[in-house]
Amino acid sequence: MRWTIALALAALVAASSGRATAAPAADPAAARRDEAKAAFGRGKASYNLGKYADAIAEFEKAYSLSRLPEILFNLGQCYRKQWEADRRSELGRRALHYYEALLREAPAASPFRADAEQFIAELGPAVAAAEAQERQGKIAAAKGGEALQLAQTFYAAGQLGDAAGVLDRLLREPGNTRDLLAEGYLLRGRVAAGQADVLAAELQFRRALELAPQAELTQPRGQEGAAFEAARKTVAPGGLRLVQAPLGEAAPGLPANIDVKVEGDSEKLVAALELGYRNTDTGAFLTARATPPAKLSVPGVSLTPGARIDYYVRALDEHGGVLAESGTPTLPFRLQVAVPEELADRQAARRPKAWYQKWWVWTIAGAVIIGAGGTAYAVTRPESEMVIRGMTNN
Repeated sequence: MRWTIALALAALVAASSGRATAAPAADPAAARRDEAKAAFGRGKASYNLGKYADAIAEFEKAYSLSRLPEILFNLGQCYRKQWEADRRSELGRRALHYYEALLREAPAASPFRADAEQFIAELGPAVAAAEAQERQGKIAAAKGGEALQLAQTFYAAGQLGDAAGVLDRLLREPGNTRDLLAEGYLLRGRVAAGQADVLAAELQFRRALELAPQAELTQPRGQEGAAFEAARKTVAPGGLRLVQAPLGEAAPGLPANIDVKVEGDSEKLVAALELGYRNTDTGAFLTARATPPAKLSVPGVSLTPGARIDYYVRALDEHGGVLAESGTPTLPFRLQVAVPEELADRQAARRPKAWYQKWWVWTIAGAVIIGAGGTAYAVTRPESEMVIRGMTNN
């Protein structure tokens, strides 16, 4: 590197000395050459101290002012040093960029060409391997919406194999939402169409349309449009859904069967039905699963007389992703457990009576009413009757 810098610096000095008899110091071209020489000197000092980021900034400035191809080699060396310390592919790729730029711009007799070609031969495979490793790391770490975004990035860049790998992992993750699955299947169909697998594209598009019947392709490429329209023609209107009649009331102590039907599942995506239930007065839902066409039921032990039960039903794929819901944990259905008549009578008997239901209240009330009635009669009876009775008594 030192002899490279020396040669580049010599070229700058030569360019500066060539103007000795030319224009005065105010010449803009001469000022640019002086500024390039100063920036190059600062870059050299930073490089020798191992401050490669500072060296890069100064060498870039020197190159923009002088356009000397030799400085491109120095930039490549700085990035190569950073790559050797960090092994991040972007650093190695930047080093390759500057070595390749030198080969394009330097004359055939340049003393730097051979070294640039050697470094390209050494760095190329190592950087490619690092990029592949980093890419696989991103694929493995991406989850949920982040994985979908990564797949979209790969698809847009034409990296269909990587996009397919990300999506296949995503669609196998447990707990995916219906919307995320629909977007994942839609993009997986586009990737399959781009790989010339039209039948696979139609399959993925049908799955997407069962989950999102109103889905559309934006800016379809190649065979995507035809495969998508073919899939739409074979999907039942309305998409995948659960249909159930709410129970309303259930008998105490007996299992309450939940009658749920799966409709619009031509691709057989539903692997299980999940029932979530809880007593309204408690917080956590208990869950039970069944494979269609098996029935779901709330256990009889949970159906105590007079209880109120919240419940919902979900359709799940084979990985636990949610395909459809009837009710939700936040907006569940409610089931009322009946109270037997004899139990209702006993409960009523045990309930404390209100004040107006107690015997002594009505006893007092009766006495008051009788007394008031007698007084009223005495006041309102005819005077003649009082006189006759008085005379009789005499």
